[in-house]
Amino acid sequence: MTTTLIEAAEVLEALLREETAALKARDLRGAAALQPAKTIAVEDFVKARATLDTKGPLDHRLALLVDGLRDSAAANRVALEDALALQSRVVKAIARVATRPEGNGMPGYARPARTGTGAIALSVRA
Repeated sequence: MTTTLIEAAEVLEALLREETAALKARDLRGAAALQPAKTIAVEDFVKARATLDTKGPLDHRLALLVDGLRDSAAANRVALEDALALQSRVVKAIARVATRPEGNGMPGYARPARTGTGAIALSVRA
């Protein structure tokens, strides 16, 4: 196992953990900002992996490395799926509120509480 593969795997795992932490904290901007670095880290890891001689004796560190990456990738996948589900719920809520109800022509956020009544705005000065 080459030093390049170890370094590439460590960088990738660190980025996966960082993105997972950002997603769990609902820091979607922070998670999105990691995407370019994560893409490069994946490409570097794949390139380094291609240089590995699998016919020779394998270092036991390779198994530990793969286990760590697998665990980090699985946690990252769950966090990404949760973030996508949350995003879907938010978009559906916005779409539901923004639709126009039939009949009164007012946007969804201005629906009257009782049928046949209009929206009321109050302004009070003390």
